[in-house]
This record gives sequence, structure tokens and C-alpha cells, in this order.
Amino acid sequence: MSMSKTSKKLMLRLAFLVVPFVILTLVVLDSKSGGQTGGGAYDLSGLIYGLVLFAWIAVWMLWMLVACLISKTPPDRNMYLKLFLIGIVALVAAYFVTPQMF
Repeated sequence: MSMSKTSKKLMLRLAFLVVPFVILTLVVLDSKSGGQTGGGAYDLSGLIYGLVLFAWIAVWMLWMLVACLISKTPPDRNMYLKLFLIGIVALVAAYFVTPQMF
């Protein structure tokens, strides 16, 4: 069973969101632990990593929106629109992951 070209594109572009989201989320959550690595709950490094997380998601969403607008085929447009909506979900999830920022 082989994957379609659209599915491969979807997985590749989704990886650009999922991998940094997981890494930065783990760093932000580690900063709350009070351990030697991350520091305290209101540590400046946690704020910076949280801002990097939001910035990365915003750039990724902009990339998906531009790709949706310039795509030529309807399946590609639908794929990029779904990825953009996944970005909105990731933005909301990032809001709940980094509560010390607000």
C-alpha cells in the first residue's frame, strides 16, 4: 500500500509543526519543575521558550496560509486549509501549555 503524494506532503508539513511543538512544550513544562535544568515557574527562560513556541506556530500558520492561497489544485488547497486549522488548534494548546506567560 503506497501513500498518495498529498498524504506525503501532509505528513511532512505536519512534522514541521509537531516536532518543534513537542520539544518546546517539554522545555516549557520542565521549567516549571523547579529542578536544576529549567529553573522556577517564572523563570525568564520559560518565557522565552514560550514566546518561541508561539512564534514558531505563527510562522508555520502563515506558511500554510500562503501555500493555500497559491496552490493550484483543490486537494492541495484543502490539505493546506486543514493544516492551517491544525495550527489554530496548536496555538490554543500552546496557550494552555504556557500559563505562566499570561
